[in-house]
Amino acid sequence: MSETAAPKKKILLIDDEPFITNLMAMNLEDTGRYEVREQNDSLQALDTIMDFVPDLIVLDVMMPDLDGADIIYRIKNDSRLKHIAVVFHTATVRDAELSVHGGIISGFPFLPKPATTEQMIAFIEKHLPA
Repeated sequence: MSETAAPKKKILLIDDEPFITNLMAMNLEDTGRYEVREQNDSLQALDTIMDFVPDLIVLDVMMPDLDGADIIYRIKNDSRLKHIAVVFHTATVRDAELSVHGGIISGFPFLPKPATTEQMIAFIEKHLPA
């Protein structure tokens, strides 16, 4: 009798730096636990979210055109998208600030850049919906 594999969790990486999303996507996909998409154009982010419907979005804060706060506002005010978990991955906050802010920016969890693969996977696992 063969065991059915659990469906892969869908992760969307939104960051204006392709090098960052490419590296993160490769490392996450190598685990075999995630289906990963990348979006490097903040103006296309909502279309990608609606098309892919991820379980979790890893979102940069500082991006041209729409920043992370703009994108979160649009997600949380759209009844089709507001259920999606969102976390920040940002260079605007450093490790030392984690304890000061309790790991939260505007009500959302954050992981400072740079993060190791192990830190990113642990962070994603902690915040993925069950």
